[in-house]
Amino acid sequence: MLSFNEIVNIFNNVNPSEVNASLGLTDSEPTESSSPTTTEDVSSVDTNDNGQVTIAEAKAAGFSMPIMRDHWLYPHMRDNDNDGMVGE
Repeated sequence: MLSFNEIVNIFNNVNPSEVNASLGLTDSEPTESSSPTTTEDVSSVDTNDNGQVTIAEAKAAGFSMPIMRDHWLYPHMRDNDNDGMVGE
């Protein structure tokens, strides 16, 4: 004869948006881009005006790493291992 155990989960049926808000998880909206602006002016990132953007300069300007090959900032950065990513 087979014996079955009944499993009962007891939980509060709450609104997940309200719970997330109460936990402070909804303060900022997600962004689609790793770029803080849509302008492609490298002089705003290249603080020492040498034409080459370092990882530190990019991070200080608000960019998140890694910078991928298709990102407008990539040609101004050094990809030492030539894998299409800077700052990985």
